[in-house]
Amino acid sequence: MKRFLLFTLALLTVACSTAQNPFPEGASLYDLRTGEALAPQKAAKAPAVYGTLQTRLFDSDQSYSFVRVKTSDYQLEVLTAEGNKADSTSALCLKHGAVAGINGSYFNMRRLTPVTYIKDDGFVTGTTTQGETFRTNGSVLLTNDSFVIDATQADTTWTGGETWREVMASGPILIDEGEVIVYEEGIPQWKGFYAKRHPRSMVGTDTQDYVWFVVVDGRAPGHAAGMSIAELTELALQLGLTDALNLDGGGSSTLWTLPDGVINHPCDNDQFDNEGQRIIPNALLLREL
Repeated sequence: MKRFLLFTLALLTVACSTAQNPFPEGASLYDLRTGEALAPQKAAKAPAVYGTLQTRLFDSDQSYSFVRVKTSDYQLEVLTAEGNKADSTSALCLKHGAVAGINGSYFNMRRLTPVTYIKDDGFVTGTTTQGETFRTNGSVLLTNDSFVIDATQADTTWTGGETWREVMASGPILIDEGEVIVYEEGIPQWKGFYAKRHPRSMVGTDTQDYVWFVVVDGRAPGHAAGMSIAELTELALQLGLTDALNLDGGGSSTLWTLPDGVINHPCDNDQFDNEGQRIIPNALLLREL
């Protein structure tokens, strides 16, 4: 893979988040514990919030959803459910007692098995295949009391996951310890994956010790154009993320909350509604401590 460069992205003309109000202007905000609608000032102080927004961004119609939770109050978990155990994001979340969840990393759609390194509760359930190394350069790393997003090249020979209880390799990494990663034309699948707009999913953290799940809708003309990797990175910066990792996207992109169910618009049914979920074999879940 061609090595990435670092640079600082220009600020967008749309309203950006701040420490006082970390949410995008115009977003509908709700308490994750109760489903109660929240004003921005109250949401900024809440330990767990989810929200949705339809807007104009990057000269296009965009729709995205997010969950933001305090790491001291919630535990992030990797879930694997391969083969005949695979299910929709919402079904996996309900079955395993989550309060929120997002689809996970890349997988073989016929076999419903992972194609990136996955470790669930101490057991390795997937390794990164050669075909996924062009974009799998980051990981979610978990112990019982810590959560790290790391720029890890978790290829077929990687052994760094041995010291972690749970791992989910994915990519590309978008922001690493505050530094933006840029991917240039010429790397494998530039036009189809990096530069083209798709539905996208990402996980990130900010300086206030919050974890963010973010899903960008797409493939819905007039509603949601989707984003390129560079545009998703700019969105992560707007939300104040200092570390951010891209997850599986396209028809897999799904964000679920206990109060409201699926809050984005999964595209596998070619409709702009909440029904078009894809069956997946891994996800990231949030549980309340």
